Order: sequence, then structure tokens, then C-alpha cells
Amino acid sequence: MNKSLLLFSAAASLAVGACTQDKQAAVDAATTPSADTAVVVNDDMSYRADADRVITRVANDLDLYDTTVVSTIGRTYYDRGRRISELNRRYATDTVGRYAALRAVNDETDNAVKTTLNDDERYNTYTSNRDTYYEGTPYTATVKVAEPVVVAVPARPRGPRVVEYDKKRGGDVKITYSNGKVVKIDKDGDTKVEYPNGTKVKRDADDGEVKVKR
Repeated sequence: MNKSLLLFSAAASLAVGACTQDKQAAVDAATTPSADTAVVVNDDMSYRADADRVITRVANDLDLYDTTVVSTIGRTYYDRGRRISELNRRYATDTVGRYAALRAVNDETDNAVKTTLNDDERYNTYTSNRDTYYEGTPYTATVKVAEPVVVAVPARPRGPRVVEYDKKRGGDVKITYSNGKVVKIDKDGDTKVEYPNGTKVKRDADDGEVKVKR
């Protein structure tokens, strides 16, 4: 439940203020919003929706509870979405150039996430599940950071790995983890998490309402 509230808080921190329009009657009568303006607004909403979906997955995978960390990674993924949209237009007829540019953006995203996490174990878990975050776009494979060995002190267990990732054509996502946890994210951003002990947590993306069923 705490994590659901955390994710809602992080998503809210990514929202931007609405733009104020000039309402003078003379201007309204002569001016019609351009198609380009509508495209920009729709693109921005798409970047934020995608960032919200990804950070929900990342936070569940890595068991993140720090609102600052979650918000920062969410902003990183928003910036990634915006940059990828730009380079898709720039390299519309250049497949090789587009591939290299996509990889560069993903590598920079990796570095930003690593810096934000500041935790080798969590970053290793992140890289293990990276294919589900980047959804088939290229990146440079990284060597996992060696974890320090401390005598007589057991290592903290890593987060569960993703064993099944299913994204429907309509946008619904279902993620199954190795510990039995199942996360479902519908196209509207509503999240349902079912834990191995039978507990179910639902969060409404619109109003942030959280329901827990045990």
C-alpha cells in the first residue's frame, strides 16, 4: 500500500501546469489552434503516461520506497521518451543513424538511473530486467558490478526477477515475478498488485485511491 501511494506521489510530481490562453474576443474570432500545437500536447501526455508506466515497473522490481529516487527516475524516463520522439523524426530515413542514436539515449538513461539508485544490487536487478523497460530498443550491454563480500555478514537478497512480461496490443501490461508477485497495469494507468500471500492492492491512476484486499 505504501508503495502504491509512493508511485502516485511520484507520478503527480511529473505533472506540469496547464498553459494560460489569451481569451480576447478579437483574437479568438480570428485564430484557431494549429495542428502542431495539438501534436505537441498529445506527445507530452504520451511521454508522461509512458514514464508513469515504466517507473511503476521499476519501483516494483527494485522495491523502491524513496519518493525522491522514484520521482527522479520518472523524470529520466520522461526525458528519454521526448528525446526518442525527436530522433525518430530526425532519422526517419536513416536506419543506421537511428539505431546508434537510440542506443546512445538508452545508455545515457542507464547512467542516470545508476547514479540515482547509488546501489549496486538494485542496479544489477535493473539491468537484468532492462529489456522490459526499453521494449526492444538497443542499448550497450553492461557488466554487472561486483558485489563486495563481507565475512560472516549475509548479503541482502536481491529483488525478484521478471519471469514473464506480457504487453497486450491495447496497452495493458502483466508482469509476473519469480517470487509469485503479479503486477497488472491497464492502459489507463490503473495498477493491480497481487502478492504471494494473497494480498491484493489496487490503485486508481485518476484519483490515487488505493484499495487493499487480504
